[in-house]
Amino acid sequence: ALLSSSGCQAFTASPHTSSSRHINHHQLYNNIGSGGPSLEFLEKMGVKEPNDVARVRLSIISVEEALQMYKDAKTAEERERLLGPLREKMMEAAMGTDSNGASNGSSSAVVTPPVAAAAAPSVLADAPKIEVEEVAVPPPSPPTVSAPIVVQKEEPKTDNKPAAPAAPIPEDIASLDDVTLQLSTAAMRLDAQTVSTLLQSNPGIHLDEDTTNAAFRAVVNAVDRAEARDQPIPPTVPQMLHHIFDADLQHLLTREKITKNVTCMMPQTEGLTTHGLNYVFDDGEHKNLPLEEGRKCEDGNCCDKCSRNIFPTFAQEDEINFDTYPGLNTLTFNELEKVSAATIIQFMRLIERVRRTMAHEYGLDLKTLLPLQAYSRKYVAGTTQKGGGGGEGDFVTLHTDEATHGGYHYSCVIYLSTQGEDFQGGDFVFNDPKDPDAPAEDFRHMSLEEQLRRTGRKLTPFHPTRGAAVIFSSGWENMHEVEKITHGIRYAVPAFFTTCPVPEAAYDQMVAGKPKTDEDIADDWLHLLLAHRPESPMEGAGRVRELLMKWHYMCTPLSMH
Repeated sequence: ALLSSSGCQAFTASPHTSSSRHINHHQLYNNIGSGGPSLEFLEKMGVKEPNDVARVRLSIISVEEALQMYKDAKTAEERERLLGPLREKMMEAAMGTDSNGASNGSSSAVVTPPVAAAAAPSVLADAPKIEVEEVAVPPPSPPTVSAPIVVQKEEPKTDNKPAAPAAPIPEDIASLDDVTLQLSTAAMRLDAQTVSTLLQSNPGIHLDEDTTNAAFRAVVNAVDRAEARDQPIPPTVPQMLHHIFDADLQHLLTREKITKNVTCMMPQTEGLTTHGLNYVFDDGEHKNLPLEEGRKCEDGNCCDKCSRNIFPTFAQEDEINFDTYPGLNTLTFNELEKVSAATIIQFMRLIERVRRTMAHEYGLDLKTLLPLQAYSRKYVAGTTQKGGGGGEGDFVTLHTDEATHGGYHYSCVIYLSTQGEDFQGGDFVFNDPKDPDAPAEDFRHMSLEEQLRRTGRKLTPFHPTRGAAVIFSSGWENMHEVEKITHGIRYAVPAFFTTCPVPEAAYDQMVAGKPKTDEDIADDWLHLLLAHRPESPMEGAGRVRELLMKWHYMCTPLSMH
């Protein structure tokens, strides 16, 4: 039930060879060590090409890790949960060739990763049988390169410390004849040092999207394995995540982006003027606040340029799949006890991608930009709005983020639903003063409420689609609202970032202050995100505050601290 018969051949000749070679599954699997089968053993079994060796070892290591996690499971429920990932690893290994019988990208005699076909029944004897369903995966669409960035003032300042001397590349990786394959092999092993060395010594080379996603899966597997064994998270986990975060930004910059530069605006007057009093008692008066050019950026260090940026493909479909990442559409940092490690780390990955994108767009020092709030929000047709913080509702009234919270300096919304498929209505709308020279519009067919809303205003709607994101400066130049949802459920991830510095005293008051070693960073990932422990609301709030203050230190290497 675990393996299809067509996937059980261990070796298949490539079109350039005249005969097929075969290998004994039992013999190969029984010679697996912590780092996969030895080079001597593989050579004895007829696997001599360096590229083939790498593929065989990576495949076996992947199956071995999943199998070990299954063996370590302490309850029947946990074994049942781990059975699916184990089956997937075995299927991937067994069916790793294309329709011609050759592994993609290889011209030598190709290794189809061998699987412990005989070993599986002994371990999974009591497990329920699983029907294997073949799923057609469409090839990724080619990226659309966006126009040059207009808003960016300069490259983000990092104040990096001098990089450590490059670590030597392991012999078996160095023997591979392709740098890309070397990089992929090191990433799959969570060998962050070798990844760093390869990237430093090969300018222009970076982790491609397939390698980045494979490395991410390896990170999740390592975290799950550490939790199953009640062990600390290894420092290689955050080290590899730092490379993944770097690569994510590089990939995003090759995708389509639509930018509109706008003039920064802030309130012309302060205090409870007539307009101020009207705004306090009537949200509809927000648009009538007298404004002047400038960036308020209370207590922060913002860029003096403002804009709106739309990324139609900020996240790929497989990055926001609710089956792969259950609970992604309802996640809040305050309640993580029952959320899978995969979902938590993926949410962090998306928010860190937003942070790095903002720093790039606005020329900010990455260290100065921190998330102040980020959560998944559910909008349901026919429900009453209950305010921010994730409360359900079917609309969001006209507002300015920086007016809502003085520390909100940059804003983002990532969409997890598609208008017209998952819900109706629910446009995200920028609401601006109308150009005096613009032609008059006829609103007489609309309700009186809608006429008042539109009179003297220019509305710019964005129709949400899964994976899209809107990123913009949080000042009064970007007043916005969400129109009423008429049918269905709309999921989105609002995130707000600040440039207000964290007082040094705040770190001194923490049980564990700023991380000083890679082990410290790994401990912060564990205790602030991945411990899966029960906690009171007060404990959760304290943990989240510490998480947000330490965000930069957790998501970047020590050299950027």
